[in-house]
Amino acid sequence: MPNNQLAPCQCGFLEGEANHPDSPIRFDAKLNEYHFIHRMSTGEEAKMMIYHCPFCGGRAPESRRDELFHRLTEAERHRLFKLTERLRTLDQVIAAFGQPDLDQPVGLVKVTPERDGKPETTESCRVVIYTKLSDTADVHVKVHPTDRVAFSFSAKAVEEHAG
Repeated sequence: MPNNQLAPCQCGFLEGEANHPDSPIRFDAKLNEYHFIHRMSTGEEAKMMIYHCPFCGGRAPESRRDELFHRLTEAERHRLFKLTERLRTLDQVIAAFGQPDLDQPVGLVKVTPERDGKPETTESCRVVIYTKLSDTADVHVKVHPTDRVAFSFSAKAVEEHAG
């Protein structure tokens, strides 16, 4: 995490390196972040965020990452909890909200690694998603094999709601 007590970088090292094609440093303009890029043996790129200039120690620019998603207010979270608190089965959810906007038959996967002589196991749960119940959050409904449901609220991307 960045040390906000430090002054911002003024030496220009990060900017210069990000503009050099052979440098492992890249700038993501959308996020306003610098990253070290590492090409893995699989060909995929891994990146690590840079919080401070490795040359002068100054703070890297402030990230815009928190601007990408809406913030769920306590009032909206409470409203969604009240909206869903009595719903226990998928049939009840559909009766209350109608057909979901998205239906993912294998929406949530949980892998438990091998341990104590027991083999690795993989479980999946259906997840249905309602995108129109809130301006700032999607409502995810995890459907257990017994048809019981559990809810989670996921902040929407700002771009999805704009316009």
